[in-house]
Amino acid sequence: MNSNVEVFDIYRKVPKDLTQPTYTGAIISICCCLFILFLFLSELTGFITTEVVNELYVDDPDKDSGGKIDVSLNISLPNLHCELVGLDIQDEMGRHEVGHIDNSMKIPLNNGAGCRFEGQFSINKQAVATGHWGLQLR
Repeated sequence: MNSNVEVFDIYRKVPKDLTQPTYTGAIISICCCLFILFLFLSELTGFITTEVVNELYVDDPDKDSGGKIDVSLNISLPNLHCELVGLDIQDEMGRHEVGHIDNSMKIPLNNGAGCRFEGQFSINKQAVATGHWGLQLR
């Protein structure tokens, strides 16, 4: 009865006399372990590192109305000084404004260690209906 059940054994043991370690097998095993370690560390560093994206794309659902899109901005940056914050505006109709200061305020936070940026501006609508602005760190 015992031998009938053993026929279904998927993980059979190979006899010791059929397995012999070789230098080629050791080199391949070491290379595989190093490659696995490299893949693990590269994925870990990719996961840990942060990527700062400083653009926002605005899409207007009413594409046929023409005119401008009004944008209000209120961002708190608790660890960034106000003198490092600025606003650049660019749209697809050719407007490019660097250092936009109209209708914008920089309010110090955390005794000057941080900044809250508030601003209002308009960007042109176009057929594509995507403009973008960037909050630049100077």
